[in-house]
Amino acid sequence: MTADQWFDPIIETGGRFLKKTEFTLMALGFAYLAIYSVEVLAQPRIELLTALNIANTTIYVIFLLDLAVRFIFSIPRLGKLAGWVTFIKENWLSIFAALVPAFRGLRVLRVLIVLRGIAPYMISRTHKVGLIVGVTLPLVLYTAAISGLEAERNAEGSNIQTFGDALWWSVVSVTTVGYGDSYPVTADGRVVASLLMFVGIGLFSSLTALLAAWVVDGNRGATSSELKK
Repeated sequence: MTADQWFDPIIETGGRFLKKTEFTLMALGFAYLAIYSVEVLAQPRIELLTALNIANTTIYVIFLLDLAVRFIFSIPRLGKLAGWVTFIKENWLSIFAALVPAFRGLRVLRVLIVLRGIAPYMISRTHKVGLIVGVTLPLVLYTAAISGLEAERNAEGSNIQTFGDALWWSVVSVTTVGYGDSYPVTADGRVVASLLMFVGIGLFSSLTALLAAWVVDGNRGATSSELKK
């Protein structure tokens, strides 16, 4: 029996196991964002805040364990460069999500933990367009608003003091309009704003590309049908 034949059943078993955890990870991703929202919006007492921090840390550790398990099941393929490329390509979102909590200024990227949970459901082009419009963009706007509010609320000279202010600032920033009535004054707030603008450009570019490909494929299908007639 070759090494590949010996490892194939292990890889298949790992794939089936990881597939069963997808819904749980999605639920945990949304729970992570909900807990973070309570921490910022409700500003709970220290006892509750400590409990919420423990809960979010636990969820984060679960995502780390998920990434570790994926790495372990991928070890048989990592003997070659192509195996590493495949692993990074399949798990880049998990890798970035694992790095986010290490950098205070990257609060807005906590949305990656939520997106990691819904990534397995982005299968077809239709799903991707629907998720970008209906899920990813609203999540980015909301997370940026929460992150911006956390960074700016108690800063001297800040004009982002309420969730409404933060949400408005988030919308005008992600569209790169920037009316100037709301703007960050802290270093963390500016990091959030910069990331938000880049993410906005990326999201709208991706959506445009997906829609264009969708239209082109539809036209090709219609042309093929006419030629057959």
